[in-house]
Amino acid sequence: MKITEIVIDIVERNLDFAGDNVYQAAGVTGGIVHQGILRIKTDEGVEGNSMIGQHRGESMKIIRNIHKKFSHLLINKNPLDNLALWTYVNNMPKASINRFNPVDYAAFASLDIALWDLKGKITGLPVFSLLGGSNKDIPAYGTYQPRHNDPEGYVSESDEVAELGLSAYKIHPGPMDTNKTIKMVNLVRKNVGEGYTLMIDPNNTYDLNKAVKIGKALDDNFFFWFEDPIKWDDFESISKLNKKIKTPLAMTDQAPFLFNENRLYTTELAPQIMRGTSRKLGITGLLKSAAVAEAFNKRCEIGTGGNIFFNMANIHVTCSINNCTYYEYWMPTSTADFATIETINLNNGNVRSFDKPGLGLTLDNKWIKDNKIFTIK
Repeated sequence: MKITEIVIDIVERNLDFAGDNVYQAAGVTGGIVHQGILRIKTDEGVEGNSMIGQHRGESMKIIRNIHKKFSHLLINKNPLDNLALWTYVNNMPKASINRFNPVDYAAFASLDIALWDLKGKITGLPVFSLLGGSNKDIPAYGTYQPRHNDPEGYVSESDEVAELGLSAYKIHPGPMDTNKTIKMVNLVRKNVGEGYTLMIDPNNTYDLNKAVKIGKALDDNFFFWFEDPIKWDDFESISKLNKKIKTPLAMTDQAPFLFNENRLYTTELAPQIMRGTSRKLGITGLLKSAAVAEAFNKRCEIGTGGNIFFNMANIHVTCSINNCTYYEYWMPTSTADFATIETINLNNGNVRSFDKPGLGLTLDNKWIKDNKIFTIK
């Protein structure tokens, strides 16, 4: 069997903006979004699928990079050799994956996921089985993009999350100032009660002083983790912050490349939790990142993928590792659950994979036809 063609259908959606739209600079969900439906075809008629791009931002650069830089590398290759293909790309002369920009890495991540989907369909096995895992219920935490300007808005949001049966809530506070954020942290904890799991993620926007002040409020309110408070590569500040607060730091979700977090492992007072996601690493890279975290006795908490294929890839990887606690249930789910017959649904606050070959997702070709604007071959 060999790969014969790579086809990308470009689809266009017009998404509603959520909440107060307080964080426009970070690329909130809303407006016109272009994404790619990726098809890796073989000479025996089996097809592997993935998506290109998230539920926000512009994806055309990523789509063009797949067509320009990577597609030709896969033609006539055996799709079962996906790990060899990964190694080949990593070791191309003068083009190590670590010299790529984030757009290149995102492009290769989509291809890697489609290759795993294809391999599962060829063998008749779910991806989690190929990875040596087993299907299981994965607890989910609910989260939205930053969408409130006032502390009370997040109190209401915590009610929305709890009403879904979710036992954990991650706050994206956006550009809220220090005093308002501390007030919000106190109010949300009071609202949900002592036993409810809470996290917060300001997306690397704090300086050390603000992070320490808010971190102490998190300590007082027993937060489960403090995600990406400061720049992921400000190693000195990360160590200082980790020394000053008790709440575990969860870092590197914003790091653009595989193994960018390596220096953190050797940093004094390194974070207790590392973050990863298939949208940047693919399945292969995410597995490697989780293994490195495990070797240092750390968790690898997997972040949202931004589309249903990436999110399902995250679920399959979580089923095959033992150092990830939660699935990130990003809402509204309609931003990511599109172009497939299946959706990712909650069951008693948990998610799980489908027991079907590959990723277990079926393209909705009618929806794709109705929303397609052009095709790249």
